[in-house]
Amino acid sequence: MNAVVLGKGKSGKAAAELLEKKGFNITFYDDKEPVELPEFPDLVVKSPGIPPYHPIVVSYRERGIDVIGEIELAYRYSKGKIISITGTNGKSTTTALIYHVLKEAGYKTFVGGNFGIPFSSFVEKTTDDSITVLELSSFQIEDLRDFHSSISVILNITPDHMNRYRSFDEYVEAKLKLLDHSEILVLNLDDPALKDLNGENFYFFSRKGKADAFFKDGKILCENLEIDVDLLPLKGVHNVENYMAALLVLKKLDVPDEKILSGFRTFRGLPHRTELVAEINGVRFINDSKSTNVDSLKKALESFRNVILIAGGSDKGLDFSPLRELVRERVKRIVAIGETAEQFRKTFSDIVDVEIEDNIFQAVKTAYEFASVEDTVLLSPGCASFDMFKNFEDRGEKFKEAVKLLEEKLAE
Repeated sequence: MNAVVLGKGKSGKAAAELLEKKGFNITFYDDKEPVELPEFPDLVVKSPGIPPYHPIVVSYRERGIDVIGEIELAYRYSKGKIISITGTNGKSTTTALIYHVLKEAGYKTFVGGNFGIPFSSFVEKTTDDSITVLELSSFQIEDLRDFHSSISVILNITPDHMNRYRSFDEYVEAKLKLLDHSEILVLNLDDPALKDLNGENFYFFSRKGKADAFFKDGKILCENLEIDVDLLPLKGVHNVENYMAALLVLKKLDVPDEKILSGFRTFRGLPHRTELVAEINGVRFINDSKSTNVDSLKKALESFRNVILIAGGSDKGLDFSPLRELVRERVKRIVAIGETAEQFRKTFSDIVDVEIEDNIFQAVKTAYEFASVEDTVLLSPGCASFDMFKNFEDRGEKFKEAVKLLEEKLAE
């Protein structure tokens, strides 16, 4: 049997290794290193970064060749339950939170997908009694076919990846395809794209009104359980939503309340998500490098006041003007970097001073110079990172380096 694997990233390599174990001969293809491809392979597996309109994908499908994604491939060899989490923002934290609670509670569990661990790399370890928690991107959901999830979560859908999708509606459609591959759905009642969905096994969470899990007077309420958010380690309005979504999933899995509470209290979050890096002379430095779109920047700004904002990066075709009122209320100055620096200046310079810097080190230095005691220097770019960095992790680590360097110089 012959298989073609499109893309040489993590998921492509994991798919190839799994296919080889199953007896396939592999031909790798990458746009940077084109090779001659077999005309009629038995199977084609594409990495999520390769769009469905890629000429090779279109060509194979026109010939009737089976073209699937890496998640779909792994599913064909999986056992046990699958929990799927998607959303424009918050999916990595919610995925990690659910996984942490299950692991601490003694369940046999695995985590992967868009989380950075390909499903194919561990699928053969899954068993009938295991629970796999998968973070899924819209790109991965596009390629689902026979995939089935016991419980799926859609946290939110706001504009993102507009450099790949022709419209926001097309992006929403890609996310909502997960509805057709799920037994139980957990959805955000406050999200305009989700609030009107309904079905027999649909469960909702809300920060603004009554739902299956909801937030009121500083507490999360779900069935007979009340959780004081002040006692939980993750802060910010976005994390209230992440906790509620995770709570509904864990309730549907019949995890005991005491195990849920214990797991929530011991989960410390993921790096680069509203992460406190340091406090220097009364100024807090927050690393929110995972903020790669308008809504994630909005949620970060809703969580802090007196902000010196470091923002900007790769241009994804996003409109930042809906943030003008929030910026007016909470931001004292913007330090812009990257491809979209000038866009930030044009969008906000009439309501707040906007400085433009060439690199993250100078941006941190400039932000500190304008900060006062009890201000927050917030790295929340609202953009992808690929114009200046390898990825958002690299951007966050460089921010941390810059803060540490600043701290050392001030101590001299």
